[in-house]
This record gives sequence, C-alpha cells and structure tokens, in this order.
Amino acid sequence: MKRTLFVMALAAVLLAGCNGLSKMKKASNKVRYQANPNPVETMDDKVVVKFTGQIPQKYFQKNCAVFIQPVFSWEGGNIPLEPMTLKGEKVEGDGTIINYANGGRFTYSDMFDFKPGMETGRVTLTPVGYKSDKTNEDARFADDILHDSKGKEFSPVLISNGVNNTSSWVDIKGNISISPINYNKTQGIVETADIYFLNGTSELDWNFEMNQKFDSYNTLQHLKRIMLEQGLPKQISITGWASPEGEETDNVGVSKNRADVATAQLNKVLDEVLTIMARRAKAKDVEYYKYQELKKLVITTRAAGEDWVHFVVMVEASEIQDKHAIINIVETQQNVVKREQMIRNMAETYTELKDEIFPNLRRAQIALYYSEARKTDAELAKLAQTKPDRLSFDELMYAAYINYNYDTKMKYYKWATENHSQEWAAWNNAGAVAFYLDDYDEAERYLNVARDMNPHNPDVLNNTGLLYLGKKDYALAKYYFEEAKRQGSNDADANLPILNLKRGNYSEAQKAMKGSTCTYNLAFAQLMNDETGTAIRTLDCCLDQNKDVKYLRAVAYARLGDKTNCLKNLKASIDDDYNYKRKAIVDTEFKEYWDDQEFKLITKLYND
Repeated sequence: MKRTLFVMALAAVLLAGCNGLSKMKKASNKVRYQANPNPVETMDDKVVVKFTGQIPQKYFQKNCAVFIQPVFSWEGGNIPLEPMTLKGEKVEGDGTIINYANGGRFTYSDMFDFKPGMETGRVTLTPVGYKSDKTNEDARFADDILHDSKGKEFSPVLISNGVNNTSSWVDIKGNISISPINYNKTQGIVETADIYFLNGTSELDWNFEMNQKFDSYNTLQHLKRIMLEQGLPKQISITGWASPEGEETDNVGVSKNRADVATAQLNKVLDEVLTIMARRAKAKDVEYYKYQELKKLVITTRAAGEDWVHFVVMVEASEIQDKHAIINIVETQQNVVKREQMIRNMAETYTELKDEIFPNLRRAQIALYYSEARKTDAELAKLAQTKPDRLSFDELMYAAYINYNYDTKMKYYKWATENHSQEWAAWNNAGAVAFYLDDYDEAERYLNVARDMNPHNPDVLNNTGLLYLGKKDYALAKYYFEEAKRQGSNDADANLPILNLKRGNYSEAQKAMKGSTCTYNLAFAQLMNDETGTAIRTLDCCLDQNKDVKYLRAVAYARLGDKTNCLKNLKASIDDDYNYKRKAIVDTEFKEYWDDQEFKLITKLYND
C-alpha cells in the first residue's frame, strides 16, 4: 500500500511539472519582446541586436528554465547569436531569475560583423523550455536542450525584420593634408600690372573701385618706367581671368576679352616706350626701330577662364569659417558645372567670397620677364603628362596641385617618389591621395616612408591618422590626430570628431564640430541625434550637393514622414548614381514606402 501511494505521489509531481511546462508553452505568446531600436541597426560596421522581454505574472514556473538563442538569417546564411537562459525561482545555476508571482523583465544584447546584403536580414528566436532543478550550462544550441533536457519548443518570435545601416554613412575621407607647394610662379617676373573688371564684363574703367583700390592705371605706368630704365624684357605675358560666377564657356570668352583689353593697353605703353627709346638711340627711322625691337620681344596672350588657383590661395588666407570645406570642393569636384554652382551657393552663405574674393579674380595681368619666364599652367600640365623628367620637383608638385583629377595626381606623386625619393613631401602627398582613392595598402607604404623621413610633420601625422581611421584602428587614429594637432595641424582638429561618429558618440561629435556650419558629417551627427529639421538645414547649405547629401536628406524627410521631399531627394541621388537604387530598396529608412508605387517607379532596376 505504501509503495502504491509513493508511486502515485511521484507521478503527480511529474505530471504537475510537465503540466507547468506545457502551460508555459501554451501561453508563450503572452511574453512580449521589443527590439530597441526596431529594426536593429549597425554600429561601427557591426549589427547590434538589443531587445527586451516582458514576462507576465504567474507565467514562469518555479522549476522550469527557458533557453533563448536569437538567430540572424539572411540570403547569405544564418548566424546563431549568444544564448541566454531564464530560470524559475527554484532552479539552480546560471541564468536570469524570473519571479512566478510578479513576472519579470530581461534584456538581451549581442553583436556581429555586418556584411553587404544583411540589410534584409531577420532576427528570430524560438524559446525552448525545460523542467530541471539546475540549468543546462553546457548547452550552446537549442538542439542540446531538446535532446539532453527533453525541452519543448515554444512559439517562434520575430524580433526584427531588416537591419538599419545608416550609421555606416559617416564620411571618413576627412581633410587630407597636402604638403605646401614651394613652386613660385612669379620667379623671373620684374613687375606686374593688374586691370580689374566688373562682373561679367570686359569694359575698361579706370574709375572702377577695384582699379582705384589697387591704383591700376599708375601700376601700368610703372611698367613703362621699368622698361625705360632696364630696356625691353625677354618676354611679356598677358593673361585674362574670370571669377566662378558665370558659366565656364562664358567665362572663357570674358577672360579672352579681358586679355584683349590688357593687350591694347600694353600696345599703347610699348609704343610710347619704343618711341622714347628710338629718340634716345637717335634712330633715323623711328617706325623701323620699333619694328625691329618688337621682333625680339616674345608676347604671349592667354584666356585662362576661371582662376581656381588664385581662388584657393585667397580662400586659404581668409578667415572664412568653412574654408577647408570650400577648398576641398574645388580640389575634388571633377564636374566643372557642379563646382561652379556649389561655389555660387556658398557665396550666398559667406559674403566674403562674393564681396572680397570674387572681385580679385576678375582681372587681366600684364607681366614682364627679364629672365626666363616660368612655364604656364598648361605647359606644366602637358609636360607632367608626357615628359615629367623635364620638370623640377617643385614644378611637378605644382602640376599635381593644380590638377583636380585624383588618379592623375596619384600618377604625378608616384613618379615624384620614384625620381625624387629624398623629398618627404612626395611620399606624404602620394600617401594622402592613395588614401583618398581607398588604396590603403599603398597609402600605408608611402606614409611609412614619409614618417621615417619627417616623423613630427603635422601633414604626415594627420594623413597617418586618416589611414588608421580607414583601417578601423581607432586607437592609433586618435593618437596620430592628436599628435598632428599638437604640431599645429588644423586638418587633424577637423578629423578628430569622425572618431566619435564611427563609435556612435554623436553628441560628442556634434559638440566638437561646432566650428562647422555646412558639412555632411555635421548633418549626419544632427540626424543621428534626432535633430532632423536641423540636419536638413545643414544639408541644404552644404557646398557640395552630391549624391550622399541628397540621399541623407531623403532619409531625413522619410523620418519626418514627408513623402514628397523624401522621394524628390531620393530620385535626385539616384540620378547622380544609379547604384543608389539598389541601396534604397533594402534601406529600412524607406520601409514605409517600399510598397508605394512612386517609390517602386523611382527604384525600379533596369534588369528587373
């Protein structure tokens, strides 16, 4: 009789245990899961999975445990994440205790490397419950619990559908440091005279304020006195320039007309000079004397169009707050029409461009050379491309500086390292441009040599910091940026906030960029700090309205629920780069519009 009672009691206990686990399985849909954020997002090129679980009252049995292992699935495969265990109040071992009477709350966090294609991935989990007096601490996967602990699968749960990869859009190019150019274009020039013109015109007006400011008429007369004192020079060059306000084709024509006006003024001066010289020489035939002397004189005339070189020099010397951003646009924007428009847009924000710098560019210059004249920019560019061995080191560096194509710059700097290997600046500039072109191995090779030759140079240190930033070694990047800053590098000071952007410290980055007003990274920080309207205003005033600016603005409008402006900017970015179609159709920032017909039309791929 006693044995029968014992067996019945044991059976009752076991049945109660099984019934408890069965009840948990049946009511498992009452457990609430919430991804934070939803969908999950990337941080520093890793997918960060965070979610919380809310357990209801009188749900979690005291003698049961639940094995939870999220799984990330995408077209490329599956990644089981780090498991965690929840346990009842009577269960020993590792795990988070959940109270039966009151329920409870738990938090989960894990991360893994992000790969392209994961944007459409899903985070799911299927809890496995089991009855035990101790948690199964050896289990690594759900199958271990099912087989070893006779577990039961609960209802599957979708934690997150998609991966938000916006955090990866930080612009890590930063400010590269090109070593100063020692080439002096004016060597050999005894004197110059500049004649200034109103915007878009080539009419001579000696009373024009710029001509009055620089005393242009008397400067031209000074050339006359120089020639009377020293004789005719070996060469006279006349160059006409324009500012970037007009279209390039119009500016070439304007600069030619300005050069023609300067030529006419020079001819008057030469006629006066040669007449006086003929009388001094007691020439019997004054006109023949003039003719013979003019035959010896080399006069070149050039319509140079927009004076970008002088523009960069003046901006660099100015007090404009975002001058490095302006210079970067001139040096990196290959499309001249876009470059012109961006500079004009910037002039509306920074009146110093319009009021002080542009007027200095609208001019024609007469230059007297008594020794051999320097090569023109066009001559330098041609020789650098065809016969670089005929250029000095300084000439080659200058040819690279004035060329706006980075692949061509790289070609010149590479040649310089091979043929002027003792010059640290060649190695530094080659390393900076290699980094800009995303060739980190070459950048490291060049910068290592530059650092060996000039270990405390701020340009070399800053570029090395950018290299390690690109290689995701943030500790070394910070070290080199801070060293460069201590050595006086303004570029390094501007690059330091990028480290905080990559690490997700958006508030700190935004504080550090308080000196900037119209930059992509500032707008990015503002967007990630949920200052969406401010981010849009910053993007609107960015000098370079490129595809990335337009795309980020589309994201900002999507977050505001402004479909019209969102799709307008998305289409504009896609017009600039067809690949942005592929980016948009998997970007969870546009999840609300994935089924929208207008969105589908904008992002339709040609190979559908």
